[in-house]
Amino acid sequence: MSWKDLYSEVKKRKMEALNKGNVVKLVEQHGKVLCINGKFEKPKKVINNLYASEKKIIEPLDVLKHDLSNYDLVIIGCPGDKIPTASYDKIKEFVSKGGWILTTDWCIKFIVETIFPGYIRWNKNRTEDAIITCQIIDPDHPFLDGVLSEIKQDKWTKKTAKNIKQEEFKWWLEYRSFPIQILNHNAVRVLISSQELQQKWGESPVFCYFEFGNNGGRVIHMISHTHLQKGESKGKYASALILTNIIDEKISQKMGLSKKPSSGYVSYGESPRQQYSQQPLEDQWVSLPHQDNYVTPSNVGTGVGLTGTSQIIEANDTNFSFSSNCAYCGYDFSEVKGKIYLCKECGASYHEKCLNLQINEGVCKNCGRILLW
Repeated sequence: MSWKDLYSEVKKRKMEALNKGNVVKLVEQHGKVLCINGKFEKPKKVINNLYASEKKIIEPLDVLKHDLSNYDLVIIGCPGDKIPTASYDKIKEFVSKGGWILTTDWCIKFIVETIFPGYIRWNKNRTEDAIITCQIIDPDHPFLDGVLSEIKQDKWTKKTAKNIKQEEFKWWLEYRSFPIQILNHNAVRVLISSQELQQKWGESPVFCYFEFGNNGGRVIHMISHTHLQKGESKGKYASALILTNIIDEKISQKMGLSKKPSSGYVSYGESPRQQYSQQPLEDQWVSLPHQDNYVTPSNVGTGVGLTGTSQIIEANDTNFSFSSNCAYCGYDFSEVKGKIYLCKECGASYHEKCLNLQINEGVCKNCGRILLW
């Protein structure tokens, strides 16, 4: 199936079977997508067939020439290393004001870790050229709207291997893809994962995102690329659904559209999905699995509470070990630039740059006490 036929099929199914005809029309009228070319990401194959009112592809060096605020979604192609550092603040501002970016593969190192540190990072492993089996973690999320029911259709499942379940699909990892390590489990939502990926290269996330700023901005990231040439037809179809769902959701929020679920859409339990309307977006999503490795008012320690304070002190030979890791970014101190600081109460260590970022949140990332100079 050609890319044109694939995206035509996605549009047709959304309008005829998934009750999203009104959303598709809104995106065709108002959706604006900017793609930044990458050496390994070829967005032209995908974007030229995406339904939207405006689709533009530019080279990395041209980012400074464009007003990102004119777009709803900016796709940054792997590897992202040719984007001028002078444009990093521009990208960060775009997201902080409510824009969405989608980054792929090596962009986790060159864009996400650099501009939005402390959320996700590359785990330093490099994959082989491989096709892995993926599991849908949160089928009710708007980014995955209709994916589970659609990939169960006979035309997508009849040619798959017998050991692949209906709700699973294949995802292509290009040679030396960068596995995704989650640093902030409280903020990052993993929507698709792979047990096979974790077993072979140490991390399971395939597709995830986090919010940034106070205006609904999002950084969305996937391992490998949007075109997934080797992902088999089922994987390509799932990828096309996901990409169009992202712009669907952005425009739905922008236009205040009240949405209804597709009639045949079911979750893993095979029960009909409940209707949802124009209530707060977070109330529409399935809650995250329980996690206890982040700070909340209930686990910061007896008697500490949110009003406890701690002094920031500079690290020295008597109170610090170079084998420890930064509480903010998770990296070690083997290549230290600048000073190293500690939370006096719990001993959590920070790179100087990371501490300056953490202070914006006001409290120690480890113990939750208010940080004071």
